[in-house]
Amino acid sequence: MGTRKALTLFVFLASLLPLFSQSPNQTGSITSTDTVPKKSDSISAIEIHKERGAYFNGKGVGLQEILTESEFKKAACCTLSESFELSNTVEVSNADGISGIKQVEMLGLSGKYVLMSRDNIPSINGLATLNGLSNIPGPMVSAVQLAKGAGSATLGFDGLTGGLNYQLKAGMKDPKLFVNLYSNQQARSEMNVVSKSILANRAINHLYLHSGGQYATTDMGKDGLADMPLSQRYFVADHIQIPGKKVEITGGGLAYSDVRQGGTLQNGSKTEISQNKTDFRFDFSDQHAEAYSKIGVFLNQSGSKSLGNIIDVSKHQTTSLLNSMIDRTYRASEERFYYSGIFQTESGLKNRMNVGTSTSANHLDETFKNPRGDSFRLNGWQKSAGLFGEYTLEGRKLSAVLGMRADYHNIYKTFFTPRLHAKYQINKTHRINVQGGMARRSSYFIAENLPILINGRTLVLDTADLILHQWLPQEKAWNYGVSFMKNFMMLQYPATLVMDYFETQFLSQVLVDRDRSATEIYINSVHGKEAGKTRIAQIDLNGYFHRRLTFKISYRWIQSKQWLNNQFQQQPMQSVHRAIGALQYQTRNKWYFDAICQFNSRKRLPYYSATNHLQHPGYSPNYWIVNLQVRKTISQKFEWYFGGENLANVSQHHPVIQWQNPAANDFDSGYAWGPTNGITVYTGLRWSIF
Repeated sequence: MGTRKALTLFVFLASLLPLFSQSPNQTGSITSTDTVPKKSDSISAIEIHKERGAYFNGKGVGLQEILTESEFKKAACCTLSESFELSNTVEVSNADGISGIKQVEMLGLSGKYVLMSRDNIPSINGLATLNGLSNIPGPMVSAVQLAKGAGSATLGFDGLTGGLNYQLKAGMKDPKLFVNLYSNQQARSEMNVVSKSILANRAINHLYLHSGGQYATTDMGKDGLADMPLSQRYFVADHIQIPGKKVEITGGGLAYSDVRQGGTLQNGSKTEISQNKTDFRFDFSDQHAEAYSKIGVFLNQSGSKSLGNIIDVSKHQTTSLLNSMIDRTYRASEERFYYSGIFQTESGLKNRMNVGTSTSANHLDETFKNPRGDSFRLNGWQKSAGLFGEYTLEGRKLSAVLGMRADYHNIYKTFFTPRLHAKYQINKTHRINVQGGMARRSSYFIAENLPILINGRTLVLDTADLILHQWLPQEKAWNYGVSFMKNFMMLQYPATLVMDYFETQFLSQVLVDRDRSATEIYINSVHGKEAGKTRIAQIDLNGYFHRRLTFKISYRWIQSKQWLNNQFQQQPMQSVHRAIGALQYQTRNKWYFDAICQFNSRKRLPYYSATNHLQHPGYSPNYWIVNLQVRKTISQKFEWYFGGENLANVSQHHPVIQWQNPAANDFDSGYAWGPTNGITVYTGLRWSIF
């Protein structure tokens, strides 16, 4: 309790810091150098000695949160899905208590509503949506851009709640060889290698290699089930950039494999899952291969007119044994093709116009074998072709981007998706952003919900909603929001305050209902008054106590109502309140000390039988996550790090309901509200050759 009181006091005191803020007399840009800052009330006069981690980019019409390589180093492990410990914009949690799959949320809704892209190429979608971020090695990523709300019309008609764009290390200034090694006391280890080669005519090639896995597990709850699945993951990619005066080309390919096995441990073993037919077992395999290219053609000497072409092709296979006790299995494969052509022209008034076309074709073949309830078989195509246009007007005070798409879909026919982004620059340090738009998406209602199908419940699928006996209706929603950003002086150092509020109003929505029954799970489409609405408010404050001591404070509130059990209820397994406090101190000889404190309020648990579980409280407890890390830059070549995660030792010992009887119809692994593996201590080394 002493630790929790101290952390509560820290967050409370930090929240008082704006009372000491000062308004600048002059404004300007913030520079980063090695010099000592001069005390001044001008933002432009302050010079900071610091790695640039996360920051808000307000240069364009839209407002983006940028996470850099320095930010990822504060959360050293391991995949991109585990690299958002300091962000309230993206929340990551356990999808269930067995699979180890991470559930990503943005604006209070599942990651399936986020447009995920790599270098602005839509890349994590379809079957890859569930587990895609968990197969991108974090140490290979140079930056992530997060944008809330419906995104650019040029990227597609989906992306209901925002965009997440990541970039692999691919710069000219990157080291010729980068190696990252990681290991923790729970038998997880990772190795990442990035190799850069300079080819003829200033072409740059990057090769990426990754291997990692969980090679032993724990059973902290003494229920015989592995707290974490045993796993092995491989990732390989190649990326080439060919510059030119008239034509620029980038392209490459990537492939990954992720194999997991969980369930009942063999007696006395931490490294083997029981193969006994009377014991529960979970198996999961993801295989992905992808090739892509971007070709930019400059149509005039100044570069004000250009034509861009994007091509992406991929194949994804998923195989899973969800519950060996009832032989519930899932097998699926998907081939995807995507092309986009964009013509851009700029005027002398800094106005821009983008027009173009895009086409996509996805073939999905999936089989869900389900002895309890509805089995499902799908083998079909989704094809779409669209026209889009965006016009950007940039004024001294008011700027806006007007966007519109018109798409024809072979199943959902013709539809339109408008988008609007606007910025009002109050002065050089204050700005307001307003945005709104509609987005649509096709639901992969089995693949996206695999973690909550690791149970013994009877699946009930509302087949009356199926189109052509295969697809559920499109999910449609309006998203609108407002953001306020302020740069100011606090304690004579620069700080940034960002506040925003967003709403997502569904017109039609696909829901998974676990509240209607303890022994059944319902998947159905709702429309009109039964469609859900999500509200979210967030405030972020970043700044300095000292030129070597930085801080971040963030608070997020969510109200996400869904039509569950014939009534509107708060979305299950979601904290209404979430707060993050972080400090980083850097010494003169390049020691870095990072402290992260995260508060999660209680989560509503889906209903389960009061007959067998009389102590069911309906909600999880509030809990804190505390992480500490020490990092030392030994030389230009070497960097060592050591840290601990979940130092408050928060652990949910029984995330699986009816774990004693996996064959029961109320057996359910979908009640993981927090960590299941206690404290994690890790160490690692980064090695760079320039």
